[in-house]
Amino acid sequence: MRNKTLLITGSNRGTGYGIAKYFYDKGYTIISLNKTLKKEAWLGEIECDLRYPDRIIDICEVLVENKISIDVCVLNAAIRKLSFMEEMAYEDWRNSVAVNYTAIFYLLKSLLPIFKESKTYITVMGSHAASHYFEGGMAYCSTKAALKAMVEVFIQETRSYGIRTTLINAGAINNRPKGHANKKIQPESIAQCIYSIINSNTDMLLGELEIRPSQPLQSKDVGIMKLQYV
Repeated sequence: MRNKTLLITGSNRGTGYGIAKYFYDKGYTIISLNKTLKKEAWLGEIECDLRYPDRIIDICEVLVENKISIDVCVLNAAIRKLSFMEEMAYEDWRNSVAVNYTAIFYLLKSLLPIFKESKTYITVMGSHAASHYFEGGMAYCSTKAALKAMVEVFIQETRSYGIRTTLINAGAINNRPKGHANKKIQPESIAQCIYSIINSNTDMLLGELEIRPSQPLQSKDVGIMKLQYV
């Protein structure tokens, strides 16, 4: 019997897929908003390109009209376009802002009636890039940093309804096969972390959580020498 529902964005691979599978195995019904469909029935996919607000609003209106209950919402989908500003295509900037930032606003606003009724626990996936800036990260770092303000205001405006929201700022996640997999956080670990948070005491709200790999790559420099790279 599946009596709880998880709504998640970007569950067709990587972190999102790991989170969705973990919650499915815990007995949740999954509703996925994915641009590219994985086409696995249990994912409950709805095709949604988060670059387009009208598409987000249309889907959310259907969910609201049908009084869908959402126990947990994980806003995970993101675009990571890395290039120096001088070389960055304008389209890459627009798409990064649209998916990583603006889409979060539209989802939070459009689904608020459901969140109020369901007392939804919401997690927004941020990133270490929000505070650990790097060359080539103009779009990614900026959009992830902006989420902190959005989530904080959202918490202040909605926690009186019984809605709990957490911004998760994670370090390197083993999202794609790019090496050093054993030195990164596994998607299943992220899922387990979220599951633990949502099942914490209801008199507690964890507004922001920073997590990082327990076994990071070792820097060639130590001590004060690290400052030359800041």
